[in-house]
Amino acid sequence: MFFTWYLTGIMTQSSNADRPYLVDSQVLLGCAEAADELGINLLPLLLQHRIDAGILQSPEGYLSHHQVINFLEAVAEGFDCEHFGFLIGKHQPAMQIGLVTQILKLSPNLHMALENAIRYQQLYSEMPRHELDIEGGYASFIRWDRIPFQGNLVQLHTLGIVQAFKLLKALGGNHWQPVSVCFAHTAPRERKQYARFFGCPVLFDSEFDGIVFPERELYSPIATADADLLAIVMEHLDYVLADQTSSQKDGVDSVVRNYIRRKIGSNLCNLDSCAEFMGVHPRALQRTLAKNNSGFQQLLLETRMELAERYLRDSNIPLSDLCELLGYRNLSAFSRAFNDTHGMSPTKWKLEQCNLPRSAEA
Repeated sequence: MFFTWYLTGIMTQSSNADRPYLVDSQVLLGCAEAADELGINLLPLLLQHRIDAGILQSPEGYLSHHQVINFLEAVAEGFDCEHFGFLIGKHQPAMQIGLVTQILKLSPNLHMALENAIRYQQLYSEMPRHELDIEGGYASFIRWDRIPFQGNLVQLHTLGIVQAFKLLKALGGNHWQPVSVCFAHTAPRERKQYARFFGCPVLFDSEFDGIVFPERELYSPIATADADLLAIVMEHLDYVLADQTSSQKDGVDSVVRNYIRRKIGSNLCNLDSCAEFMGVHPRALQRTLAKNNSGFQQLLLETRMELAERYLRDSNIPLSDLCELLGYRNLSAFSRAFNDTHGMSPTKWKLEQCNLPRSAEA
């Protein structure tokens, strides 16, 4: 059946024209700003690589691994811009939306955040493999390639390290500062821009792509840590990891539910992206679900309400944060959906479930 590839290919698919690795289109956020900074027009190369220009402003769905790599390298070569990947990363947001982002923000310290990032990395990207190495009073967060690729990966690797740096800075706070940033490729002409941005020595022709910082920084507390919420999100993602190899026997509904649980709260939690990831046309997926008296929106609502109940019952998460985590546009949309499903507001439901005094409703 069409969803067999989704399950068997999730960790073993080869990157080829028939079944390419897919990459969240958010990877190209920052391209438009980088192009403006360089004074270049990306449209011809976007068309050449079959990338919708609208993705640069409103990323939605997937691109193939080859598309991303070849586009980045084409821009770097075509406009003689060796540091294009660096500029993209510089203009990207520090942290993307989604459950894995929540894991990092909720972790007690940087050490646990990085361990959790490594633990769940296959849920948000199949391309890189990260490693945390601690030795001699220093910690190194290193990026390796999980996928063999015959070609130039300099721009993608540079972008990945800039993303990692911004993530570590966001989690570690203003006091966090690396000792060095390492790149395996040869130094570009604009290497001074790298040193100014990272605020530390930048080493090229290194043995790895990564960031080195004092080990003591690993144990500084993260301001947004929340042990109760962390336990809930980790339980959820552990379930997703365990379930992704067992959903096939339960049918397409279970496959789609697993996808929703993986991507909830992100720009990829929609019918088109789900169908694309599963290798089928959206209408074909809808027809298959309809045969089971189901649909993507129904499964999305059920999953959202299931998670909403868990968070409301077992944590004190603010409704605004829960709304964002579940992927609702605003609090009104979440409250309306919850009320339609449960016949009462989220606040009233929590009061009744937890037997809280009425004064807590305020």
